[in-house]
Amino acid sequence: MIQGESLLLVASLVMTYLFFYYGVFVLKAERRMMDVIFNSFIYGLVIWKLSYGIVHPNMVLENPLTLLYFNGGVVGLVLAAVFIVFYTYWHLKKEHISFDTYIRVATPIYFGYWIVFLLWKGSGFPEDRFIWLQAVVAVVFFIVSSRMKTTRKLWQLFISFHILVFIFSSISDMTKEATSQQAISNIGIDVGEIAPDFELMTLKGKKMKLSQFRGKKVILNFWASWCPPCRAEMPEMQRFYEQYGQHVAIVAVNLTNKEKNHQAVETFINEKGVSFDIMLDEQGTVSKKYEVITIPTSYIIDEQGVIRSKHVGPLSYDMMKRTVLSE
Repeated sequence: MIQGESLLLVASLVMTYLFFYYGVFVLKAERRMMDVIFNSFIYGLVIWKLSYGIVHPNMVLENPLTLLYFNGGVVGLVLAAVFIVFYTYWHLKKEHISFDTYIRVATPIYFGYWIVFLLWKGSGFPEDRFIWLQAVVAVVFFIVSSRMKTTRKLWQLFISFHILVFIFSSISDMTKEATSQQAISNIGIDVGEIAPDFELMTLKGKKMKLSQFRGKKVILNFWASWCPPCRAEMPEMQRFYEQYGQHVAIVAVNLTNKEKNHQAVETFINEKGVSFDIMLDEQGTVSKKYEVITIPTSYIIDEQGVIRSKHVGPLSYDMMKRTVLSE
């Protein structure tokens, strides 16, 4: 299944290609300067994506496919940013391109990438009007910055944009919190609602309910043994469980109705050394109740049984630390 991050990467690459020609034909930038902007972004993207191998080399050696599904997180972003700064500085000096000229061209392209990011983010939270409002602001700033000629005004635009993003994000967070408090008595699968309870048999042959984990944070994960990103995700979940299992429960619901047989599930679990319980959704009733379309899909549930977030695509160890422990 294609996950959100992959869609963002594809969209970014397509937009990079379009921005290249936008810079050359609309902004009248020299091709050599657009090469610097284009190459710095592409190389930075590759470094960010492959940095997972630097942060977790053992996991990559054990399963090289993890490079497809995970990234180096904050460390990867820092490495990519440092590379882009030094790469850009070196090539501006080498090509004798003035910094002011570079800023004039790079600023609207920067806002263009923000448009892509916010549209991608908004697709995951269509009800959050503040994300869409930020996207509209990014479009306006993109248009305005394309017509500005002075570096000082572009810097002012850059700072103003980030102040607005911070304000809108803060208002969005406060609105979500208020909505969650209002919806906390409702049972449903939306953020802020109480996760619907269910009972399933585990791979070990015992009955288990979601509600028995009240008092703990829960990662409710839907997966299948034949799903490549699920296979990459499971060792990450096991590592997280070994570290934080006393405080966070992992409820892994296998889509057994889509498996060949129980043996395929058991073989995979034993092969990966998974020690948390695996629940078997043999009729597909639970995955249907939670409207699971793409796997893996995970719901982060708090100690009171309230859904705090939903994630489509594989979760890495670092993502689980960041999202689960901060909820």
